[in-house]
Amino acid sequence: MKYCSHCGKEVADDAFVCPGCGCKIGGKSESSLSGMSIAGFVLAFLMPVIGLILSIVAHNGAKRDDDERSARFSKAGIIISACIIALYVIIVVICVSCTAEIVTSYPYYY
Repeated sequence: MKYCSHCGKEVADDAFVCPGCGCKIGGKSESSLSGMSIAGFVLAFLMPVIGLILSIVAHNGAKRDDDERSARFSKAGIIISACIIALYVIIVVICVSCTAEIVTSYPYYY
């Protein structure tokens, strides 16, 4: 038999939840994050496409494992990656339109 870390009541070895307080037994600690969610978050700033892919995979894994903290962290990576990718697309469209304007404004003499 083991004991609940919150209320101290005796809990069966195969139990997932304490019958006394309802606390989760034997899961991940509150401070742990999955490595993939951390990598996805960091790569969201450096390489947003790869960060987006890793964050999506980490989010699906965290939801499957019922790891709420990693799911929130990977969701932040998804949002940051998507915003940076959208910003890159806007910059490219502006640069292409400005370049097209400059090129068409000069007369060609043959």
